[in-house]
Amino acid sequence: MIKLLNASFTRLRKTKIFWLLTIFSILFALFMIYTRYSDMKLYNEVIEVEQLMINYSTIVGIVIAIFTSLFLGVEYSDGTIRNKIIIGHKRANIYLSNLLTVIITSLFSYILFIAVISAIGIPLFGGLTMKLSTLLKIIGCIFMTIISFSSIYTFIAMLISNKTITAITCIMLTLGMMMISVVCFNVINAEPTIPQGYYDNGELKYEQVQNPRYPSELKRNVYQTIVDILPSGQMFQIAGRTTANLKVLPLYSLGVFIVFTGTGIILFNKKDLK
Repeated sequence: MIKLLNASFTRLRKTKIFWLLTIFSILFALFMIYTRYSDMKLYNEVIEVEQLMINYSTIVGIVIAIFTSLFLGVEYSDGTIRNKIIIGHKRANIYLSNLLTVIITSLFSYILFIAVISAIGIPLFGGLTMKLSTLLKIIGCIFMTIISFSSIYTFIAMLISNKTITAITCIMLTLGMMMISVVCFNVINAEPTIPQGYYDNGELKYEQVQNPRYPSELKRNVYQTIVDILPSGQMFQIAGRTTANLKVLPLYSLGVFIVFTGTGIILFNKKDLK
């Protein structure tokens, strides 16, 4: 396992996609600081630096999907995986080493983003407005969601031999999860009453009537569970600070990680590598 990790990180340092990911994290942090600083000057807004740290979570799924599909996709096209098996490495170790590489790299990109935001944003916008312990809990939830994202995309990349199909599948899955999360949020946040217009002596008036699409308690709980399980739903809740219990989300992330990693190892062991 150690040799496999060393080989992966050696290849990682020589791969353009890693350096592009690093540059993107820095530039995205600078872009967010610049836009929020402009808003502060133009509109006299109060900028919360911790919100800038959290906002990266909304796009992290797409970032990890692109990196994983491009980095692991060449494992098949270059014959790397087959060579690793030929020289005696176990398939489970190959899978886990690639997963750890994706997780560590993805976490590094987010930590780098936080470092840039902290180094420049705190002097510009002031200190934290929330308790440090609360911020650390939120960042911990983001870390766990990044790990669950990484397990999903590694699962796909290790089971699909074609790099192009892997990239398309990962990106489409990300967009699909985001769309499902938005639909669920619309149901959960539906108002119990809605305004309805009517004419009274030629004058348009409005009255509040019961919303026919207002979900039942059971339906709300089902949709909320879907949002909590989906990594994209977790990230939207974290970025919007709408999650009620930060202790629950890491458990769902851990469950996603266990399911996809365990299933991935089993299927990869049975995969015919031609």
